[in-house]
Amino acid sequence: MLIIPHTLSLITTYRCTAACDHCCFGCSPQAPEGIPASRMRSYIEQAAEIHSVKVVVFTGGECFLLGRELDELVKTAADHKFVTRFVSNGYWATSLPAARRRLKTLHECGLREANFSTGEQHARYIRPEYVRNGAIAAAELGMASLVAVDAFGDSVFDFDAFIDNAEFQKHVDAGTIVLKVSPWMRFRGERRLAYTKQYLQKMEQHRSFGVGCATLLKVLAVNPAEELGICCGLTLEQIPEMKIGSLREHSIRELLAQAPDDFVKIWIYLQGPDAVLRYARQLDPSISIPRQQAHTCEVCRYVYGNPRIREAVMRQPPENMRDLITQYVQGLAMPLGEVDSKFAARVVRGGGDVKQLKQLHRETRFKCQCV
Repeated sequence: MLIIPHTLSLITTYRCTAACDHCCFGCSPQAPEGIPASRMRSYIEQAAEIHSVKVVVFTGGECFLLGRELDELVKTAADHKFVTRFVSNGYWATSLPAARRRLKTLHECGLREANFSTGEQHARYIRPEYVRNGAIAAAELGMASLVAVDAFGDSVFDFDAFIDNAEFQKHVDAGTIVLKVSPWMRFRGERRLAYTKQYLQKMEQHRSFGVGCATLLKVLAVNPAEELGICCGLTLEQIPEMKIGSLREHSIRELLAQAPDDFVKIWIYLQGPDAVLRYARQLDPSISIPRQQAHTCEVCRYVYGNPRIREAVMRQPPENMRDLITQYVQGLAMPLGEVDSKFAARVVRGGGDVKQLKQLHRETRFKCQCV
């Protein structure tokens, strides 16, 4: 399959200072060490040989557990002219001065984007104000600063208290911090997760417009086992087809050249997994519609987890199959242009002003049944 990626995402480790229920990778403080730093440098250098790759992301687990090795890896990526980003729970930003000191060093090494995660599960381990500190410090340094707040129906996370900080609100309203509300997905956790009808309708309406998956076939994800995936990584460990081989045995370029053809991936990239599911149900109405699917990755996981869906599609492909493949191939020929981090952060779905974000978060919550 012809794949022209724009991002290398290094899932540096599954070790984390938190052990959130339903964590996509089952991360915890007890997880083993991740990818050796020398190997990550090698993958950055390999990505530099693929001229379409413009961004390198350091994530986990918790990438800040790498300590000063993270600084050196950021510098390596920046020296290769990559835009660099981290994804973190912010455990290290215990005060605004501490956050400023830590991010100043990384910024001097070439860091350009800061992404943070918080919500009920994260807040059990990391105080939400630490995330505010990190986001503010990043914005002050001129980085693209984003905070994702995970939500579900029974969440007790106090979103209003989190956002009601004058300095934080100033940056959110100015667009120098992008705040988004996103569904907390079900993985192998113990807690019941459900979403409100209003929130599900909002998410389903968004997906019904045929919005494709912007990361599938565009983001190369390297997991701690040093396997190469071709999506953002959220459901990487639950969809074997998203992995294309071991980097301990082959280079990135070799694995991309060997990647098997998969029309379903192309279709999901262009129109999203809901389009595949709807078509499969036209062919086989006995295929059920999964309930409580708020996140597009949940639908993708369902499509790949139910063999009847792909069997139906490939047995009788849609009439516009050739048109979709042509559209995909023609899109590969379009130049990516320069990466504008601040603009990219502003257009992340879910961003908005403080009033809009509070309303969106309220829609994710079940009404109290107390009397």
